[in-house]
Amino acid sequence: VRGTLRRPPVLDETHAPDLPADRQVEDQVEEIVSTEAALDLIAQLPPDQAEVLVLRVVADLDVAATAAVVGKSRGAVRVLAHRGLKRLGSILDAAGRQQPVAGVTRRGVPTVTGES
Repeated sequence: VRGTLRRPPVLDETHAPDLPADRQVEDQVEEIVSTEAALDLIAQLPPDQAEVLVLRVVADLDVAATAAVVGKSRGAVRVLAHRGLKRLGSILDAAGRQQPVAGVTRRGVPTVTGES
């Protein structure tokens, strides 16, 4: 009994864990890199705009929930999000970015819709 506790179990093909396909790994890496790029862009915004966009776009909170988290009115959240999106668009245009960042359209507008 003691010897079996010290040695790892031997797995045969029927008990081998499923490993992700190469394409799944590539997709995961691409998603991580895209997310990091989007967060790097958002970090260039003023703190209040960045906070609102992270909550709205990354955390996928609606306007009411975002307003509750940041302690601002819904109107203030909408204005901060709008200004942040415009500024992101300017940053992307200035950089001459041709490829969209995940969740950001070519015009630099993250895919945030309505009030949710």
